[in-house]
Amino acid sequence: MKIFKRILDDIVKVVSVLLICLVMGIVLLMLNELFLRNILDKSFRGMTELAGFMFLWMSFLGIVVLFDQNRLISLDMFSSRMKGALKTGIWYIQKIVSLVLGIIMVVAFIGLYPYISTEFYSSMPHFSKLWQYVPLAISGGFMAAKSIFSILEKSLLLSQDRKQEEKAI
Repeated sequence: MKIFKRILDDIVKVVSVLLICLVMGIVLLMLNELFLRNILDKSFRGMTELAGFMFLWMSFLGIVVLFDQNRLISLDMFSSRMKGALKTGIWYIQKIVSLVLGIIMVVAFIGLYPYISTEFYSSMPHFSKLWQYVPLAISGGFMAAKSIFSILEKSLLLSQDRKQEEKAI
């Protein structure tokens, strides 16, 4: 379990660095475009597509960090007021839904692969559109893995609590 947690934590660290690079890249890209358009009266045709591509990566990779920190929007207004087994049951349902959503994201990427691997950007003809869907698979895979880890961790914790209660009786 510790190794699995360490791997997930390392993925989050790498993704956090990528997010910082993407934000800086978008800012530099926009400053470059402003300079080219307003000073040199020229423009790179693919600038808008590249900025959109970087924003898409930033959005999907942001899911990894937010999901790791339990900061994604969730319907916890009811479960936060519950106690005991009902609260635990709702927590398990949320994690199972997250697991299924992560699997769907990965399966969607696999299903799209034959189509998107043959499409290219008009302004960047050697750059496949496949790359704009990769973060979908990355974030989906992370959601599935983190959900499995959370479910196993909580189940082991509950199992240990039950054993301690039985010993106390």
